[in-house]
Amino acid sequence: MDVQRYISSGVIENHVTGLLSETESREVMAAIQQHPEIRAAADAIQQDMERYIEMWAKKPPAALKRQLMERLNKDDVEEAIPVVEEQAATFAEVESFSSNGSMSLQLSPLKMWQYGAIAASVLLLVSTTLNIVAYSNADNYKTRNTTLEAGQVELTAERDAFKEQLDHTQKENSLMKDPAFKWVKMLGVGKHSGAVATICWNPESKETFVLAQVLPEPPEGKQYQLWAIVNGKLIDAGIFERDSAKALQKVKNVEKAQVFAVTLENKGGSQTPTLDQMFVAGKVAG
Repeated sequence: MDVQRYISSGVIENHVTGLLSETESREVMAAIQQHPEIRAAADAIQQDMERYIEMWAKKPPAALKRQLMERLNKDDVEEAIPVVEEQAATFAEVESFSSNGSMSLQLSPLKMWQYGAIAASVLLLVSTTLNIVAYSNADNYKTRNTTLEAGQVELTAERDAFKEQLDHTQKENSLMKDPAFKWVKMLGVGKHSGAVATICWNPESKETFVLAQVLPEPPEGKQYQLWAIVNGKLIDAGIFERDSAKALQKVKNVEKAQVFAVTLENKGGSQTPTLDQMFVAGKVAG
């Protein structure tokens, strides 16, 4: 056997700390009995471990005395093997009490090392769990933040729509109060009795608005078009939608008008009116 290579392999440290199986520990014990160098290395490792444990060992609280002793006694019975019996003098556990009744419990270096490994594993598990919880919380916060951002975008859109509607209403109010505007009520003609639309026209500024109050829904591909009639000639005043939500809709500027009329044309408007599709008409007063 290459003794130096065996010593540097780390198997002796694993044996002293109790990390080897029963079969592997017996092999190490046999090597220790056969080779003084291996025995010396094992003793040195054990002494280093004892000094380390003594340096960091702390007294357990007195309230844990009974539970800890019962657990230790149970572990000693379960883990007792012939190999450990050979080192009983070195790894014995001794319980002593100070004069004030406090407990001082000295564990074998091997068992202290094992308990330290268990404690480290528990701490690792707790740390991992906390990391998972923290990651989960961060993910939840991210989801909530995304939801809040989406809600904010929706609220902003609603605010803008409300502002647009408010501006439009204020515009209508100002038109209604402006004496320069003329209001022309157009009523249904022919078979379209009951249809109603209103024109708001300023002869000075030429601004023209239409209010589609009661007009039937146009067929697909069709659209309403406004005409200004001057001396029997129909002049295009622009197309508009049948949408009461838009209220007053601005169309083309009209310079002169004696009568206003609305026809149903192909979508996009027409250069000449379809007279048999005239729905409403109204005469400009004065």
